[in-house]
Amino acid sequence: MVSEWRLTDNQSLMFTGYFRHTQWQEAVPSTVQYRTYDTPGALLQYNIRGVIGGLTNEFSAGLDFDGQNIDEVRRPNLGYGQAGAEVVSDEKIQQRAWGLWFQDRLILGHDLSLVLGLRRDDISNELQDNLAAGDVDLSGDASFARTTTRVGAAWNPRVDLGFYANWSTGFLPPATEELANNPENPGGFNRDLVAATSSGIEVGVRGSLVPRLEYDVAAFYLGTEDDFGRYRIPDRPLETFYRNAGDSTRFGLETLLGWFPVDSLAVRLAYTYSHFTYDQVSVDSVTYHDTWLPNAPKNQAYLDLAGELGRGVFAGAAVDWVSSWYVDAANTASVAGYSLLNARLGYRFHGATWSGEIMLSGLNLTDEQYIAFTEPDPDGNSYQPGPGRQGFLGVILSF
Repeated sequence: MVSEWRLTDNQSLMFTGYFRHTQWQEAVPSTVQYRTYDTPGALLQYNIRGVIGGLTNEFSAGLDFDGQNIDEVRRPNLGYGQAGAEVVSDEKIQQRAWGLWFQDRLILGHDLSLVLGLRRDDISNELQDNLAAGDVDLSGDASFARTTTRVGAAWNPRVDLGFYANWSTGFLPPATEELANNPENPGGFNRDLVAATSSGIEVGVRGSLVPRLEYDVAAFYLGTEDDFGRYRIPDRPLETFYRNAGDSTRFGLETLLGWFPVDSLAVRLAYTYSHFTYDQVSVDSVTYHDTWLPNAPKNQAYLDLAGELGRGVFAGAAVDWVSSWYVDAANTASVAGYSLLNARLGYRFHGATWSGEIMLSGLNLTDEQYIAFTEPDPDGNSYQPGPGRQGFLGVILSF
């Protein structure tokens, strides 16, 4: 549910809420895992626009909450995904995360503005061990908290030309899968993991070269510490565990070109170059320097054509292209890139106080066979095939 209330002419309050229920089962080499997820979340945001010292100021404050309750049971994998009767682990994981943030944008005249952002995140994970095998209770908790910042500026000397720059910090706590795979015991949390941290800058320019031709070009740099990596241990060779494996440097270029030859037709081309490398990383007790990050293609491009056909009918087509990438941190294996063809057809309609949209879309229309994702498993490589031809039907109603 998404809603917005206008409190006054210059103040508003926005609310977003959701709930998702998921039942999930997966067979890995050692066990068959059964999980049930209940995931609630909400966001409340306040916005005000005013004048301070003769300067226009836009201020926003927000509070968001995310939760997740996970019931998990693992049984031995007898082969071909067949689960045994024995229960290896029986756990309940409760996750809670809240974030409080503020953002202020000060407009110093018609062509210059400054942005300052501050955010506090607090994430907690609590595990209840329902099995307590061998009278060992693996219940415990893992919490992560950090304050991050953002400082930015934008300068628009002309209507068709704008420059911008941002500096920000960030952090990434361990995911559920990284915490829940404990090298010390079949259940419980991995207590050796710490959150990965980062700081980076972005500078860019956007505008119009000629009428109906727009562009946006941005260069970025990001330095991270304590990136996560996979490993295995001799006592449990069929299970994958996670640790803080190393630091990385990431920089690249993002571009967007938009051409609008007529009012009813839009052509957009996006291209991204990514130079993501480890400063150093540990793999099987060997330290590597300046190797490429796994699953990070250097080149990606997306070409999209969208047109209005009249009487509320619209259509579009797109090509999604991704170059090859390395599978593991040692860069010993790689996979080929791919190109996908997508298309969509829709219809917009409305009444006196409401409106709606229905759209039929197809992805990978040529039924391309490709690898969509790879995982650097220590005893080999895990290749995840992408889906074949897909079709979707969507309906949106607004009141």
